Amino acid sequence: MREPIHPVQLEAPKKATPAEKLERVARLYEAGIRLRIEGLRMAHPDCPAQKLARKARRSLLRAGA
Repeated sequence: MREPIHPVQLEAPKKATPAEKLERVARLYEAGIRLRIEGLRMAHPDCPAQKLARKARRSLLRAGA
């Protein structure tokens, strides 16, 4: 069930500077990495943290393809 986006919610991204937009994208990407790592950790609890991070980043590189 999706709620429609209110026009006020669209104003902040429009007014943001390119640097602010890039920072938001970077934060979202890192949040995605952390979520993916935790998902992998549940599936592979004995896997070293560095290996999980590498797998998570690799999987998100191909996410849009």
